Amino acid sequence: MENKKEIPWHSGFATDVTDCITSAEVIKKANLDFEVRKCELVAQMPFTLKGDNTVNGLMGDFKYGNAVYRVCPNAYATYRTDTNMPLGIVKSKYEVVQNIEAFDFFDNAINEGNAVWDRAGQFGYGEKIFIAAKLPKSNAITDSDYVENYLVFSNSHDGSSSITIMFTPVRIICSNVLNAALNKSNSYITIRHTRSARDRMNLAQEIIQIASMYSSKSAELFKCLTEVKMNDFAIKQYIMNLFLTEEEHRKLLDTTFNPEQVYDRLLVKDYMTMERSGISTKKINKIEQVVSYYYNGVGQKEIKGTAWGAYNAITGFCSNVLEQNGAKRMDNLLYGTSNNLTLKAFNLAFDKLKKTA
Repeated sequence: MENKKEIPWHSGFATDVTDCITSAEVIKKANLDFEVRKCELVAQMPFTLKGDNTVNGLMGDFKYGNAVYRVCPNAYATYRTDTNMPLGIVKSKYEVVQNIEAFDFFDNAINEGNAVWDRAGQFGYGEKIFIAAKLPKSNAITDSDYVENYLVFSNSHDGSSSITIMFTPVRIICSNVLNAALNKSNSYITIRHTRSARDRMNLAQEIIQIASMYSSKSAELFKCLTEVKMNDFAIKQYIMNLFLTEEEHRKLLDTTFNPEQVYDRLLVKDYMTMERSGISTKKINKIEQVVSYYYNGVGQKEIKGTAWGAYNAITGFCSNVLEQNGAKRMDNLLYGTSNNLTLKAFNLAFDKLKKTA
């Protein structure tokens, strides 16, 4: 199995900004220098026989087709001024932070050589934009296994999140996006979209210090995982625990067969085993792909038999096997279900580490 995709933000939907020095240059080169504004929302009220169908122009009402449109109190949306494309629904206290000013606090860190701008792009119509920056230090996990460290900055205009700076390690040999957090909030910093946001953006040095600590600590944990030995049964149990519900696992093991035999019967899609456990074919296919990646995936040969190998079976599956591309793949790996799965996988591997300590 020779699966290796690019780092998600290195795919065709993002712009190479490695030659840029300032965030303003990045924003302009990646065509992210559009303006976003907030506007009031209106409601479409259909004409009815018994309803109030009057149109009060002084209140902003207007008629179109078979409906009257009225302003919704305290309801707002954001939109791009260049395309008049709505981006999301936000609250009254939400303040737009323009892309051109969202990340300028980090320019000093770039100028001082603490990081290098890497790629920039947008999701959807621009409801979320991102800039990836690479930190200069990589971490050796083994003599031949290295992890590079990135910061991914994002600014959303749809009300879904604040300005976010995420710490993102990437295993070089296989481009696996890793997650070394015990809970999701440990892997990023947020700056709220409020009137005080601009006053809180003098954070470059603090972020570099936190990122340095995070990369060093995660590298230490990754090294420790290489020392935790796991046999074939433990690997399958680890993967089953990640994908199966407690009820599915209980039903699966409720048999005269020993657990290792049951896992093998499930992987070959034994009808009776599937019927008794109620596990779907779709889920079994995913488990089978992860097990296959553990044994045959890029960079797995040297780390099989360890918790590091087990964890990278999951990160490799999410990064290189799942059929997702472009912005959707990146969004899923950094913010969506794949991010949640790798977080869960790291915590389960970390539990193995604690038990051996």
